[in-house]
Amino acid sequence: MTNQSQDKFSEWKKALVELLASNQVTVAGHRYTRPAPSTYEHQWLWDSCFHAIAYRWIDPEMAWSELLSVTSHQVKEGADAGMIPHMVYWGGGGQELWLHADRSTITQPPLIGVAAWLVHTIAPDRSKLAVLYPLLTAFHNWFDRRRDPDRDHLVCLIHPWEAGSDSSPRWDRAMKLPERFPPSAGTAARKSLVGVLNKYGHDPLALAESGYFCVETIDFNAIRAADLEALANIAAELGLPGDSSGWLEQAKEVQHAVQAKLMQPAPHDLEGLEEIPITVDSASHFIALFGGCATLEQAGKMVQRLQQPDYWTAYPVPTSPISSPSFAPQEYWRGNTWIPYNWLIYNGLLRYGYPTLASELAAKTSDLVCRAGFREYFHPITGEGLGAGAQSWTGLLIDMIAQEFN
Repeated sequence: MTNQSQDKFSEWKKALVELLASNQVTVAGHRYTRPAPSTYEHQWLWDSCFHAIAYRWIDPEMAWSELLSVTSHQVKEGADAGMIPHMVYWGGGGQELWLHADRSTITQPPLIGVAAWLVHTIAPDRSKLAVLYPLLTAFHNWFDRRRDPDRDHLVCLIHPWEAGSDSSPRWDRAMKLPERFPPSAGTAARKSLVGVLNKYGHDPLALAESGYFCVETIDFNAIRAADLEALANIAAELGLPGDSSGWLEQAKEVQHAVQAKLMQPAPHDLEGLEEIPITVDSASHFIALFGGCATLEQAGKMVQRLQQPDYWTAYPVPTSPISSPSFAPQEYWRGNTWIPYNWLIYNGLLRYGYPTLASELAAKTSDLVCRAGFREYFHPITGEGLGAGAQSWTGLLIDMIAQEFN
């Protein structure tokens, strides 16, 4: 990082502290951080995990509060007992869409174990880990029981919102969208699908049998593998060696399943009971590295692909390569640069022994954020800030820079 970049980063860090403080909410004895005021007022699962990871360098106590609050609406009974919902409506308002006033009925990438362990490494607190551990255990048990109907160690998603990458071109075919459609049509289709989920009781097998969205993805399963590894670390820290070895073994099963089913002959996702390959080129494939879900040979090929000009842009990493016919960087998840994706890819590169490339990604991300500010996503070529402003998860940059300095 240049001296000029360091100065900009110092200014940005100060602004980040102010932003996160202004986005905090205290309600019903809990604290959480709004992703973006006026645009995203509720609490989202993976947003809160990302917030906690950033907070560990600024306000560790708030990091713990973020994780405890987002788990407070974990489902307690019924077929989906153990699921942690992707949205918490602290002020109500979810009834019309979800048939529950205070929460959604789907989930998001399971990063809570990862976030909790990372916070613990900076601000050790076994008592907080002890509170979270049974909740995370129930969450991952729910995945095995409810979202792996074919028992191949790969969990399936029943809605694009569960991936976090809501309107990625990866989902167009599974959502039965035409080749070209306005963004409003995609939004309407995703909202309509919630009604279908309610009708089928959120049963992935019943949904798949009826031809609705059911997809096994590289990125979600890779994130889950990393979370299982983190859960093993937490169990060991709590003096539960048997649990720890069990979680590690389960992580390996997920990693091997991704390598065998989703990475050969090239990275792809699988749709439906027939497991039809989704071969749409996407930056989500690189997240396999984050979860240790690639062989060394597979990782080498992925890193080569990442460095091609259509991914390694002026401000990487676009979610769709700029060579893709669906590349539309002004549209939501259609080829923009997202800080959470960069953070996941950055850590994946470090995991597989590519520190120089990881450092370059951190530097480019720093330049981007310091230039464009706290935005939801960015144009990968011009660096223009897009989407919501005052976006809290932009703070993930501080974790990348902290790792660079350390």
